[in-house]
Amino acid sequence: MSGSGRNNVRKRGSTWTYYVYVPSGDGGRRQVTKGGFRTRREAEAARIEVLNSINSGAFVRPHRVTVRAFLEGEWLPSQRPPTLEESTHRSYAHYIRLHVVPYIGGVPLQNLTPMDLNDLYRRLLDSGRRPPTPPLRQHPPELVRRVTELRAEGRTWQQVADAVAVEFPSGRGLTRHAVAALARRQAEPRRSKQQPTAGLKPRTVRYIHSIIHAALKDAMRWGRVVRNVADAANPPPVGSVRSGRPHAWTADQLGRFLDFVAEDRYLPAWMFVATTGCRRGECLGLKWSDLDLDKGTAVISRQVTAIDHKLRVKPLPKTKRGHMIVLDRSTLGMLRRWRARQRRSPRWWR
Repeated sequence: MSGSGRNNVRKRGSTWTYYVYVPSGDGGRRQVTKGGFRTRREAEAARIEVLNSINSGAFVRPHRVTVRAFLEGEWLPSQRPPTLEESTHRSYAHYIRLHVVPYIGGVPLQNLTPMDLNDLYRRLLDSGRRPPTPPLRQHPPELVRRVTELRAEGRTWQQVADAVAVEFPSGRGLTRHAVAALARRQAEPRRSKQQPTAGLKPRTVRYIHSIIHAALKDAMRWGRVVRNVADAANPPPVGSVRSGRPHAWTADQLGRFLDFVAEDRYLPAWMFVATTGCRRGECLGLKWSDLDLDKGTAVISRQVTAIDHKLRVKPLPKTKRGHMIVLDRSTLGMLRRWRARQRRSPRWWR
């Protein structure tokens, strides 16, 4: 076949190019060329590989679609609900936009290699974090200490706010919720003084790898690429030392926090999460009909998620009836008092 002139290799300048006729979409054939090979042997080997893929039915027509064009223009639109949960789709789009496209978005999809992905993961681990958010408003240390002192004297948060507004110019305009937040920050466990690295955590990079792997798996099924190069890439192990250990409050620290939020409007939520281990979305999804205050139980069957700054209520995945938890005495007593307060002042809670 190489001698027919229809499938052969030729030298063009200082490099070699192969020519192959491949099946076209209309049932005919068209010529495909690829050059840049340093030797005739390299070009001939690549030509034979294409011919073998045609004979085995694994041939993928060459195209110039980039990684970005495929991910944002083809793959993400195909993953919209009901294919994926809306929150999952938004998460995929978020990580692709921030951590994939800026690095390898311009690479032709068919030219993507495992080395490209390994380099991406290394760069994300080293310097992939987004610029830090602006720090919270800072207040004089004297004001913060005064808030703690007044609170220790037994004053309400409103009384504390009124007092610091008189004693400190920067305290004017602080609401009871604001001074409570100041006290909470003061009571939180001290973070390590070691400056965080500018890179993403290994678990996050591993998640990005799973997104890329899923996208390339579909690209292979759709005839966009010959193989999934993510199979040969080396994402960081989840158990890497750099991921660190989860930091949990001690019983004493949790008690201090609950003391500081004793008059907070959302105390029931703080206490429910602290004593039951429920996730935030599960706690926010609770209704009074889910609670049996006589038996001291709660049924967790739905969750609240925020998507595009809008709240969505949906059933918990992989379950329809949910699961029941038993409430301890302190949480049960708090819920009973909260229910009674709601009934006395229903408008305040709407």
